[in-house]
Amino acid sequence: MINKEKLAQRFMTPKLAGLIKNGIAYPRFKNQLAQAKKGYQEFGHQYKQPTLFVAGLPKSGTTWLEKMLSTIPGFHEIMIPEAVYYEQKSIGSHDFDYPADTFSRLSKSLSVIKLHVHGSSNNQEILAKEGLKYVVLFRDLRDVAVSYYFYVRNTPWHPEHKTYSKFMTVQEGLHEFSKVLLPEYTNWVDSWRSASKELCLIERYEDLRTDPHTVMNRIIDHYQLRLSNELLEQIIEKNSFGNLASGRKAGEDNSSSFFRKGVSGDWKNHFDEELKAIYKNQIGDFLISEGYELNDKW
Repeated sequence: MINKEKLAQRFMTPKLAGLIKNGIAYPRFKNQLAQAKKGYQEFGHQYKQPTLFVAGLPKSGTTWLEKMLSTIPGFHEIMIPEAVYYEQKSIGSHDFDYPADTFSRLSKSLSVIKLHVHGSSNNQEILAKEGLKYVVLFRDLRDVAVSYYFYVRNTPWHPEHKTYSKFMTVQEGLHEFSKVLLPEYTNWVDSWRSASKELCLIERYEDLRTDPHTVMNRIIDHYQLRLSNELLEQIIEKNSFGNLASGRKAGEDNSSSFFRKGVSGDWKNHFDEELKAIYKNQIGDFLISEGYELNDKW
């Protein structure tokens, strides 16, 4: 099914597209919440925790996880308007602090809420006050950089499209990312390391992609959901890369699709020696500590 909103935005300036996104943010939220409340009326008695929150680093598979969680009977995706408004004023929403009533306004609904928020004291305190168990998802920052470059270049309504459309090569775009967003994204991952181990489950995109059944079982257990193995299999299959990417296999590139390639390690196809040196200097220790590299010999 064609997403009419995105189709319209493709032919608009970022400013006009932003105005439209802001204009529909609250009505969309109201509609989503109404659907989530209907889900609660029918299925709410089955679940101990009715709100499933995911904090995801941008371009790290969080939309995929969001879709799988939203396939659980009764649950519906919800986007709070404030996050949409903030994204239009900033480069994304990775440093967004959500309002104190973010979760209380979702009362008696089965909601899946995914935000690119950082692990600030405000955000962690609100989650702790609500007693919500939640999932944090991130990815190899080199692959994040590549994915971000292609996404922004092919998204005319993105605030950074004008900047990235000037770059003639991927390498130029990755240089820009290393100067502007790479330090912030590194801090984003670090910000969640202080979160409550009881409430926060941290997962990597690469593990979810390689073994979705094992990781999804961990996530389902963390949320205290009771799903049969058969239902979980159906959820994973329905949201496989092939189904989300209109039949393409993982590794088959479509730069104009939100689900562009669906693989790990694509950075190797784009990093030259100069880029390797730049990224080693900035995130070499990070890659080792997070298990992406054994040493700096990459």
